[in-house]
Amino acid sequence: MHRHVKGKSPMANPRIDPEALSSALRALGMLDGTSAQFAALASEARDAADAIRDYIARERPHLLSCYDMEALVELVKALYDGHVDHPPALEHSLPA
Repeated sequence: MHRHVKGKSPMANPRIDPEALSSALRALGMLDGTSAQFAALASEARDAADAIRDYIARERPHLLSCYDMEALVELVKALYDGHVDHPPALEHSLPA
């Protein structure tokens, strides 16, 4: 059951492909959770860049001590938009 928040659509944002964006984040080592968790966040964003900013601010704020937010957004978007094939990972997590 979805809650409707005024000004926000409970449905997925048609301008964002949450699976492709999740794949871009995962390829950079920035997404450990499920695509479904990210899809919920992405559904509230205006566009892919906002979804990336929201995700980094909520889930990976430690990256901002080393990287500029807009540089991270551009890196993820380049992957999301298909402009980069195999980027290096920013982080590496091993399953517990």
